[in-house]
Amino acid sequence: MDVLRARMDDLAYEDAIRYCANSILPMHFGEKLINKIFGRNLQSHAAGLLAVMHCEAELGIGERPTLTRIQGEMGRSRTLSSFFALLRFARFIEAVDHPEDRRTKVLLAKAPLLDGLKTWLAHHMTCAEVAGLLPTGMTHKLQTDEDFSLRYIAAARLMFDRVRAHLAHGDDAWCWFDNFDCGDRMALALLRAHYEHPGEPETRWFLLETRQLADRLGISHSHVRNVLNGAEVRGFVVQDRRTHHVALTELMLDDIRNYHLSFWSWVADSADQATSIVPPPGEHAIAVVR
Repeated sequence: MDVLRARMDDLAYEDAIRYCANSILPMHFGEKLINKIFGRNLQSHAAGLLAVMHCEAELGIGERPTLTRIQGEMGRSRTLSSFFALLRFARFIEAVDHPEDRRTKVLLAKAPLLDGLKTWLAHHMTCAEVAGLLPTGMTHKLQTDEDFSLRYIAAARLMFDRVRAHLAHGDDAWCWFDNFDCGDRMALALLRAHYEHPGEPETRWFLLETRQLADRLGISHSHVRNVLNGAEVRGFVVQDRRTHHVALTELMLDDIRNYHLSFWSWVADSADQATSIVPPPGEHAIAVVR
């Protein structure tokens, strides 16, 4: 029974990671501005934290996000200041006067940022459902129930904290790829190609069109090649330079599996926490996440 259960778990995970790659990658293909803005994990995490603070404030369980508050949690003041200026220019956020201190600007998350985050979360929530970590129907609730969407993003603070801590201190394959511009996208492209090929994992050689991948992500071909060569040095991939084929190693596949099963469990935990949020009377606001 344990062997059968393990095999069922393997199949569920493969279905989940295949769905992950096939749903997340298209979000970034052809979106050169998005990849430029959110291509590094620091920027993505800062934007996620801003959205969490925004939704906490809408629910009356937290203060409005400001640059100072976000810097206090993440550091890197000069980098974050430039990043949020770019977000304002791209109209993902708006800076307005603080009601109690006109020297301070409140950062308001606008619909493009919240919609993009909700879409990304919905994809990973579906992965958690496929992997058996979350009851079926939660993704639909996130997409259709504005009240739950607001509470879920607010409850995602711990999830984002866990991700940020893991990526800062971890030494696995996902952490390594995520250190590079669009590194997570490249890792997903490798995984998608791997799982599209039949056979045992150790025999799945595939052709990775690196120039096409670079063009779709809006990054240089040399950057993709440098990351791929670095991954080979780390033991995450092997390359046949004669045929231009690539294969993923057991080390990379195990690292990616362990990270994503942990991450999807955090996604599921956030759903549980969202149901327990009770806004103070008179403070609850909905229709913010549209």
